Amino acid sequence: MPRPIDQRERKALLMATQTSVILKTGAIIAAATVLAAGAILTLRYGGQANSLALVTQLLLLAAAASFGGVLLRLELRMQSQRPNLPIAGFFPAVFLAFLLGLAALYPSAPSYLEASALAEVSPLMPLTVLIVLTAAYGWAYRAVFFALLVNLSAVDWVKEIAGPEFSDQIHIYWDGAVRYGDPVALIMIRAFPESKAGSTDLDSIAEALQRAIDPYLRRSDRCGRYARDTVWVLLARTNVALAEVPVQRLIERLRHDRELQHCLDRCNAELRCGVAAYERRMQSPQDLANAALAAVEEAARKGRELQFRR
Repeated sequence: MPRPIDQRERKALLMATQTSVILKTGAIIAAATVLAAGAILTLRYGGQANSLALVTQLLLLAAAASFGGVLLRLELRMQSQRPNLPIAGFFPAVFLAFLLGLAALYPSAPSYLEASALAEVSPLMPLTVLIVLTAAYGWAYRAVFFALLVNLSAVDWVKEIAGPEFSDQIHIYWDGAVRYGDPVALIMIRAFPESKAGSTDLDSIAEALQRAIDPYLRRSDRCGRYARDTVWVLLARTNVALAEVPVQRLIERLRHDRELQHCLDRCNAELRCGVAAYERRMQSPQDLANAALAAVEEAARKGRELQFRR
């Protein structure tokens, strides 16, 4: 089972995903919300409920669930502009305002909270229960929303996060190559699942792969995540010819790393490695990355473990 994505990954996924996919995800949750709420209200109140109030409540619940993803994106944008804003507070606050407005417009609407009975305990009890349940709904909505969005969106949130880090790490070596002709080689190592079932847990492979590589790097070399399924390794002052020996040694060590091999076996995946070196015709670090990625794809296409881009 894939691990749940953390807050940074959620933000990258939500901000990079197309609005149409976000609305589609919300629509799925809205449909489930209407079915569940309709069943609860029908079983609890039966023919006692005001039909207009019941339909209105269900439609407004569906609307709130449908546009929940848009609200979450707005919440993240507001939080990025105002870091002191509680990131978990905006969405429940909007939903709470919606419920209070519904109660004001349709006082005869069936209540999930049994407000009259709670008011007998304390006048503040209905509001307290409403706030707690709304916060719980906000937490549950986030969990379900992002679990669906991961599968519906084609966005690689790790790549969205790792892009700036990759640029920062490679910049000094790229500058040395452009100005002084210092050679630099880039290795891309990608996990290729043999079936779609294995593609759901690529993070564990990439994390294990990076842990396996780090101990064998020189001080001048660098390693990091490039995407969910890809790790990059930069070899300073190394051209393609000089890279062959260290790359072969690295692959040999990866073959004997038990944790990494366990992850590969569990995900039914294989590693493919591509190596490219800086060339004068390249205009940016991304050109070097693209050349290494092309070598990875060529290795996968030819069924090779390693491919040099010459």
